[in-house]
Amino acid sequence: WNAEICDSMKPKEGEMVVKGKTGLCGFKSTNLDFLLRQKGIKNVVMCGFLTNCCVESSMRTAYENGYKVYTVKDACAATSVEGHEATYEHNFGMFSIPTNTEEVVGAMKA
Repeated sequence: WNAEICDSMKPKEGEMVVKGKTGLCGFKSTNLDFLLRQKGIKNVVMCGFLTNCCVESSMRTAYENGYKVYTVKDACAATSVEGHEATYEHNFGMFSIPTNTEEVVGAMKA
């Protein structure tokens, strides 16, 4: 594809880099689960584009893999408000702890 990460988003020295994502889920076909377990990480915070697709797939897999999952409603988006809201209403609470950016930032500062 000849793609490169722009300079402002390049990983800093020592930051984890997930490699191999070819589909919808952030875990399938990647080294994400290995990296998290290697570092002893037990909690994951989910956000991103396609609430009802990529975020949901990754959220479910993280839950099934035994992680405590937090999904950030106001840091997710879908191609429609209806798709976003339906996923939030019917799936977030089954596979994660629904939260928002204010709560996540507050917890990180604590």
